Amino acid sequence: MGTRMATAARAPSLPAALRAAVQNAELAAATGAAPAEVIAAALGSLPAGSVGDTITALRRLQPTLQRFAEGGAPGVARRAARLEPRLERDPELARVRPDIHDHELRGKLLFRDLVGRKTFFQVAAWSIAGLELSTRDARLLEHLGVNTQLLDPHIWPLAVARRIASHGGPLARSVIGGVAALFTPKITVEPVGAFIRFLDETDAAVKAGATLDDVLEDVLRSGRRLPGFGRPVLGPDERVPHAWRLAKSHRRAGGPGVKLARSVERALKSRKGVVMNSAGVQAAIMRDMGFTADAAVAFCGIYFIVPLLAQHAFMRARER
Repeated sequence: MGTRMATAARAPSLPAALRAAVQNAELAAATGAAPAEVIAAALGSLPAGSVGDTITALRRLQPTLQRFAEGGAPGVARRAARLEPRLERDPELARVRPDIHDHELRGKLLFRDLVGRKTFFQVAAWSIAGLELSTRDARLLEHLGVNTQLLDPHIWPLAVARRIASHGGPLARSVIGGVAALFTPKITVEPVGAFIRFLDETDAAVKAGATLDDVLEDVLRSGRRLPGFGRPVLGPDERVPHAWRLAKSHRRAGGPGVKLARSVERALKSRKGVVMNSAGVQAAIMRDMGFTADAAVAFCGIYFIVPLLAQHAFMRARER
């Protein structure tokens, strides 16, 4: 019985990626971004290949990036801002509505429907996931966000952001460097999405007639590391009991995703001695709220950008 983890979206072809890199670098330059940030905008558009392939692609783009960094030609950013034709045909996430002096966001109007009526986290969930969260669920997600605020500068991505800031790098570069080490498969938000996908697949397999033991046996036999469990370097996650206490107080400790996650934890603890970490708890709770894996990852990015910003601001203030 197979339980393959969901695969990532297919990378764009190199020509398409290079076109996107040019467009994004063009837009970054139009905002006044420094050369390093113009390069970063292009870099994010390239396929995730080897270091050598990435450098080769950047070399191909070097004359264009140099021109953008030096000011470019008038009006090019407007052309680069056009979305792909397919996206223009599809319903859009949001648009400015100058005709009624408002902003439309997934069919709701910002000033009419949201400002003063919804909390920031409710609007964030609506924007990112299209979910209308209850006040209680939004408050739970806010408290869980507080539970994630580890600002110790020894944490790897924070060390990157701090070092960049300490050498005089601007905020954009601190964030770019920190994010490069932050939103990765081993820590912070990506394991949240990976565990939601695992729960989805496990739930489907059990409903199709497999047992939970079958699923876990397949995972353990494959040698894959299960997301949402264990913690590198620091050991058991001290945030977990606080997360479960918050879930219980906000009536989110008994949903189907949480129950399945707890069953997986009991089985893995007896087999391997491993327990759930805070990413696993967060994933189980958010799945029960209706978040997809990708939407949960994006939403949780709100939590983890704060420590990067704090490291940058702290270092700059200390220098002054």
